[in-house]
Amino acid sequence: MLQDLAARLAVEIDVRRWVIAFSGGLDSSLLLELCSRLQLAQPLVALHIDHQLQPGSADWAEHCRRHCQRLSVPLTTLTVIPDSASEASARDARYAAFTDFLQSGDCLLLAQHADDQAETLLLRLLRGAGVAGMAGMPERRPLGKGRLLRPLLTLSRASLEQCAAELGLSPVEDPSNGQDHYDRNWLRLHIMPGLKQHWPALLQRCRDTAALMADANLLLRERAEEDLQICRLGTGELSIEAIRRLSPERQRNLVHHWVSHQAGMRLSRQRLQNLLNSMLSERDDAEPVERLQGQQLRRYRDRLYLLPDPLPTIKADSRLSLVVGTPLVLPQGVLEWERSRLGLPEGVALTLGFRQGGERLRPMGRGGSVSLKQLLQEAGVPPWLRSLQPIIWLGDSILAVPGVCLCEGPWVENAWVPQWSGFGLS
Repeated sequence: MLQDLAARLAVEIDVRRWVIAFSGGLDSSLLLELCSRLQLAQPLVALHIDHQLQPGSADWAEHCRRHCQRLSVPLTTLTVIPDSASEASARDARYAAFTDFLQSGDCLLLAQHADDQAETLLLRLLRGAGVAGMAGMPERRPLGKGRLLRPLLTLSRASLEQCAAELGLSPVEDPSNGQDHYDRNWLRLHIMPGLKQHWPALLQRCRDTAALMADANLLLRERAEEDLQICRLGTGELSIEAIRRLSPERQRNLVHHWVSHQAGMRLSRQRLQNLLNSMLSERDDAEPVERLQGQQLRRYRDRLYLLPDPLPTIKADSRLSLVVGTPLVLPQGVLEWERSRLGLPEGVALTLGFRQGGERLRPMGRGGSVSLKQLLQEAGVPPWLRSLQPIIWLGDSILAVPGVCLCEGPWVENAWVPQWSGFGLS
């Protein structure tokens, strides 16, 4: 096992420091013991997270301190406060602590093994996970400023117990491991032994399934990215007409990928189908809105928008100083500058404001004036975004409506024009 671990760590490049998540249990104790014997070229440190969910948690931290002292491995103990005593809350608090602790070049080593992976797959199956969930725990992924690695993920718990016994380790045992009110513990205590007895190759089959699902998930993401290129419009929203041309399966795959990437959340199959039914209604004048976690999905004309919820609010009489060539970050987006055949010289002072009502402007090439309201309607700017649309003034005249038009003004050759990216979409 020592040689296998050495080979697994050797393929990791640009590691500045190895950080072992050390609970004091058998799995992490064995991983710490093996890593300390490898005499790694990079520093090795241990990180203990005290969740304060058990009366004896301070004693565990002391056990970890003595264990690390014996191995001459520096130990950091972090105390966290989970939102509740649930598994999910403890995990969220633990990973938040990991993320805060890791520095650039750190590699966090977790001692999860093949039994843990099998339990994860079964739990996710029972909770209705999709392909991404059934890919299980990845062996390696980014985490905060560093990365996470599970070097024991292909090894069984039984093989770890045998190795720990041979090394004479005396890990602590979490008393909650024997309590079956946690889903994972119930599965581990009551279901897994029978499954492994009836299907001796269970762990290998779960590893194979996770690998197949990981491949399938990658292919689905690649297909979604291809469809996104077809359906995404220049300002970031999606074309309803283009989505309708896809098969129902590709529609679900695309919108799920888009929402999960933009909003950082995953949707159940039923929730996803309900969203599509609402947003792809045949009524061209439909303007449905669906609220998600901190996001809202809206349709206007032939476009599908994913926006913050609630939308930022801007005072109509707000005025900001603006300098040509200098980007400006606003709550609802970013105004930048790019060089064009006609534009403004760098450094010219302007004013940025917002619609108050009754404004008129003279778009270049139009040959006359038009109301700002009419111009925004013609440009397809949704009613609920028009108050957030920035307007650039030069003195008392509107010089540009970024992302919509440039107006008649003192333009010169080979200079700068404003570019607007609302809500960070591009």
